[in-house]
Amino acid sequence: MKKLLVVMLAMAVAISFGSMAMAKDGLSVDLGFAYNPNGADMGKTILKDGEEGQGNGLLGDVIMAENSLLSLKKYQTPLGMSLVKKVEDDGVMSGVNTALRVRYDFLNSFFARLGFVYDMQIAGGNDSFTITDYVGTVGTDGLSTYLVTKGVAAANATAWANALAGQKVTQKWTYGYWAIPVTVGLNIPVAEKYNIYAGIGLTYYSGYWQLEMSIPQGYIIEDYNSDGNINATDLGAAAAAKEKVKFEASGIGINYTIGASAEVYQDVSIFIELDATYAGGMSDSAKLKSNQAKAAFGVDNMHYPVNLSTSLLRFGASYRLPVEL
Repeated sequence: MKKLLVVMLAMAVAISFGSMAMAKDGLSVDLGFAYNPNGADMGKTILKDGEEGQGNGLLGDVIMAENSLLSLKKYQTPLGMSLVKKVEDDGVMSGVNTALRVRYDFLNSFFARLGFVYDMQIAGGNDSFTITDYVGTVGTDGLSTYLVTKGVAAANATAWANALAGQKVTQKWTYGYWAIPVTVGLNIPVAEKYNIYAGIGLTYYSGYWQLEMSIPQGYIIEDYNSDGNINATDLGAAAAAKEKVKFEASGIGINYTIGASAEVYQDVSIFIELDATYAGGMSDSAKLKSNQAKAAFGVDNMHYPVNLSTSLLRFGASYRLPVEL
């Protein structure tokens, strides 16, 4: 992308020296929309990576990826059942990215632009699955025998399996952000009503991603009282829980744009542009509240990277204001 920007800027400079046409100076406002197909860059986590944590979730990872859940649903274990009997996979978080901007064109070939960008989630991220309801017989088959392989004491495996059997686990992912970009660049006419432009600038950003998770009793399998056994006492400590963690970040990033516009009516133009932003950082601390969440990660608070970078294809319209500056 950076190489493309350099090439476009070089082309714009060349055209500016080789063309007698001049861009119209003045003040304009524009409104543009783009589709963000991977909100907060969490697609890989939701679809294929999940989150291992301490590796003590019922199915291994403490936060399950969609591909793993779908595979487990179809996999018939040697214990006579599939660990997961139903999966609702909602896919990657996606959103609509809206930009409202004011632009000033000057000296026939340059522009400065100030905007406000808001990215709102519209789909994806709402996953859930149902655990098998086949309890079975300890040492022979079913969920109770599987729990013994996970470290649960055989004497308590049936009770633990009964607590989990047929229960639903939900993983709801959400995101959002806003930004204030400032961009300067070149605007070059290529015909009477057509222009190409390219610019670079700085962006102040603020955004987050969030996970809400609901888990049944005993989903995180751990020796909660550290007595060397995973038994009925630990099942009691692993109460059903609803946990919500929100990871937020803000700061200064870099933006660049490459686009083309066409005047379709007096002072009214439409445009298409590649609008890219590099933004992100380490989140503030998010507190974990439930025993199961703390056992899943081995801590009572978490920090996580928040990546708000985007590279979007934006469409919109602009209006040249009837004012002189």
